[in-house]
Amino acid sequence: MAGRPQRGQGQTCPKEGVPHHQGSSNLYQFGRNWACYNKADKVPEVYDLYAMAHTASYKKVKAFSPSDLYDPSNFTSISSHDKLVKYRDQGKARKGEDFNPSQGPIDPELVMIAGGGRSHGSIAIGDGLIRCPSTLPEIKARQSSSTPEIRPRERPVLLAFKAAIQSERDRTEKILAEAVERQRELEERTTKMLEEERAQNDMQARAMYELLVFVCEKAGQIVLPMPEIAPGTMRNSRQASHDPSPATGMSQPAPTPT
Repeated sequence: MAGRPQRGQGQTCPKEGVPHHQGSSNLYQFGRNWACYNKADKVPEVYDLYAMAHTASYKKVKAFSPSDLYDPSNFTSISSHDKLVKYRDQGKARKGEDFNPSQGPIDPELVMIAGGGRSHGSIAIGDGLIRCPSTLPEIKARQSSSTPEIRPRERPVLLAFKAAIQSERDRTEKILAEAVERQRELEERTTKMLEEERAQNDMQARAMYELLVFVCEKAGQIVLPMPEIAPGTMRNSRQASHDPSPATGMSQPAPTPT
């Protein structure tokens, strides 16, 4: 397998850009074009190149970032995104959480494991440029019982179906979260209205009591202390203002005997 190309001093940039991502160029040529166009010191590793080539043309694509994998829509297809994620996850599962697919040459056997072998004669990442001397059964035979299971590569139609389900799940969760937020805001507004109404009622009651005190003092009558007003709700206070029935706790006068 040819080594990863480096940007040489005598390298010249192509006059015309590749119109659709790689176009007729292979992955290595795409990397050389990108490095030349962006005046980069070196060509990215194959993993990054594969991600970049399946994102945009070398004139438009930015250097690969692990955060690009958060959203499958960043890539030209669900399949290319899935291959990148599977390679990263299998690397972490087999080599440790510190595994970084962007550092160092790509591991052909790990590509075989992540991609479930060869599909149509080529392994998952590298667009046919990566070669692995071992077959998938040979790789499986060397695995220990504690090694994560090697799963077959999922078909694009199944990946699209799963993506649609996940998209619908995300949409539903967003709707539910928005409904919860609206309910919280409604409760906050209701609580604020109740507090404001109670404060207004207390102010009116105090003003009426002060008027009563003034009238009683002028008439030389004894003024009782202002009664404590029990906290109430907006509904109760409004009902009380329109309810013609006697107040609770007040006894009716006994009928006069005839």
